[in-house]
Amino acid sequence: MRLASRYSAALLLVCLCLGSLPADAQSNASPIKARYEGRLRLDYDYRSQGSDRDNDFYEYWYGSARDLFGGRLDLYASGRSHQDLDKPASTSLADDQFLGLDNSDGVKEDRLLQLYADAHDRANRARIRIGRQYIDSSDYLHLDGVQAMVFEDGRLGAGGYFGNPVSYYTSLSGDQAGGVWLSGKPWEGNRTKVTFARYEADSGESDQNYFVESRQELTEAARFSAQASVLNDEFRMARADFFYFAPGGATDFYCGGSRWGSFDARTRAYSPLYEVLGRQEPSTYAYARVSQQLSPHFLISPGVSSCFAEGDENEYANRSYNDYDVVLTFEPNKKISASVSVDYWDMSGGDSFLGLSGEIRYRHARIWEISLGTSYSDYTYNSYSDISYSINGGQTVFSEDGTVTVENPFSYSYFLRMKWNLTRKLTLRLQGDVEDDSNSSDLGYRGRASIEVRL
Repeated sequence: MRLASRYSAALLLVCLCLGSLPADAQSNASPIKARYEGRLRLDYDYRSQGSDRDNDFYEYWYGSARDLFGGRLDLYASGRSHQDLDKPASTSLADDQFLGLDNSDGVKEDRLLQLYADAHDRANRARIRIGRQYIDSSDYLHLDGVQAMVFEDGRLGAGGYFGNPVSYYTSLSGDQAGGVWLSGKPWEGNRTKVTFARYEADSGESDQNYFVESRQELTEAARFSAQASVLNDEFRMARADFFYFAPGGATDFYCGGSRWGSFDARTRAYSPLYEVLGRQEPSTYAYARVSQQLSPHFLISPGVSSCFAEGDENEYANRSYNDYDVVLTFEPNKKISASVSVDYWDMSGGDSFLGLSGEIRYRHARIWEISLGTSYSDYTYNSYSDISYSINGGQTVFSEDGTVTVENPFSYSYFLRMKWNLTRKLTLRLQGDVEDDSNSSDLGYRGRASIEVRL
């Protein structure tokens, strides 16, 4: 209630300030009609394997009101709710594979994702957003606060934000975040933004991030972008990406790479999993993908990505790998399409993964569609017996003997998906999956039903 009261007061202030806009901005423009939109989706999710069961209910909603007060005010709101419907059979993860933080009897979780007002002039020269929002200029920081921008689409613009960060898992009541940025078009086809962001934790620790990003239109078919970040005066990351879209639509090409340094993050905003995964060592990442039309009905899309990690590769979160995949799509007409894909991962330490999948889909106009598919997954990894522990209530005990065992589990899965547009504003979705895992004598089942209403 306190949060809603603050937003209501801020929204009232924004509305009162709308009358102070220049007269020419109000009188020389044609009337604009307000637009309203809303979506509500309800999901029921069921999973089972052997004696384990899991039932969950989800609710997703979104609403907006645009072009209020003659095109000078927009309102946005979105959120999700989750209700676990089961009582756990055990408090041990080894005895119940579906047990987790959000899978406990009686757990009900409500998340308000967005709730903000966006006031701006008709020419989009200045705007202010007040409320819960995502800050895209600062690694999509989620906060309750205010963000202001001037000449956002002009040759030279500026902006800033300040507020309290949002977390659904731990308390951030004493944390604060703020930042400023400059953006501009220094030459034809270019857009560049420079940002300074500061995050202060309630513990007294803080992070300062300097971030620059630039996007360049090389030709009508080619784009290039680059980013770089310095955290607490240490190199954090740099990346570059290139995109090419053939004018005829027969070829798309993407490639790029990034370099991450061994930076020292002090707050959860820039290192949320530090205590779990440990210090991040320097690494280099590169990728490339091409989509080529072989004929009017066949499309092939091969891709490759690689990570080259430095430091101790025995650490769980610091490993090199190569990932290769290819997708072949066949679409003889607008009703039928089929695809086959192969994915292979080769990781340091001898671990690997092979995945094969296929799917066929039939669409009837824009009313309904149905998909059938299957996949095969094969894993290879090393299992180390270097500590003593027990599972299954002490029935199985692993002793410290220093041995290494190569594990090679595999699984088959089959799925059926259906979508039915009952009306222009009402959609029903159904999905069923069956998994046959070599590590279990029981089949795994999953069912999902969803209904979406658009207003």
